[in-house]
Amino acid sequence: MAIFEKKHFNKPISKGLEAYIIYNQQKGDIKEIAEKYSYTPDTLTAIIRGYRNLNENNASMVIELFKRCIYNYNKNQKLKETINYLIIKAND
Repeated sequence: MAIFEKKHFNKPISKGLEAYIIYNQQKGDIKEIAEKYSYTPDTLTAIIRGYRNLNENNASMVIELFKRCIYNYNKNQKLKETINYLIIKAND
C-alpha cells in the first residue's frame, strides 16, 4: 500500500491521517507496531501527533499502523451493526 510519496517525507503527516489513526487505534497497537520496527512507542506516537516528521525510514511503520486502524474501524462497524440489530430485536 503506497499511501506516501516523496513529497510527503520530511514533514508531519496530514491532520486527517493523524485524526483517523488516533481515533481508530486500539490499546497496544502503537506499542506492538513500533517495537516490530525497532522504534519506541513514544517515537511512533510523536510521528502520529505531528511532533516528528514522516520519513522514508519510518513510513512503512506508519502504513502498518494505518492498515491496523482500517481493520479496527471495520471491526467496530460490524460490532455496531450487530448491536443495532439486537436493539431493534429487543424493541419488537
